[in-house]
Amino acid sequence: MLVSSGVSGSLEGIIQLIVVVIMFLFVLGLAYLAARLAGRFQSNIQSRSNIKIIESARIGNNKYVQIIKVGNQYLAIGIGKDTVTFLTRLEEEELNLALLDDRTKGSFKDILSQLQRKKEENDTDETDET
Repeated sequence: MLVSSGVSGSLEGIIQLIVVVIMFLFVLGLAYLAARLAGRFQSNIQSRSNIKIIESARIGNNKYVQIIKVGNQYLAIGIGKDTVTFLTRLEEEELNLALLDDRTKGSFKDILSQLQRKKEENDTDETDET
């Protein structure tokens, strides 16, 4: 009797482990679907907005310069920890929007492969210099 209860105890442990793994995968799947749904909702809101961030550059700790499009106007603003400052109004001709379009197109895989190629080129340039 003792041997059979030991076997059934280990079988119960294995079954519990399988159930926990299945529940974990189910919760993970639900989290993934919730994130995708939230991302779609957020992108729909941004695409209908009259305000769009065209480009952002970090110039210091918690300090940024951003080019934004408000309606049909392009503006440069400075963003600090607690302030937003209007810098200047920009004309569309002053901006290189084609460069921005090229940078934002493509899938994550394409962008990642471009970055890897650039890193490999930099590594080969550094080894050539030495």
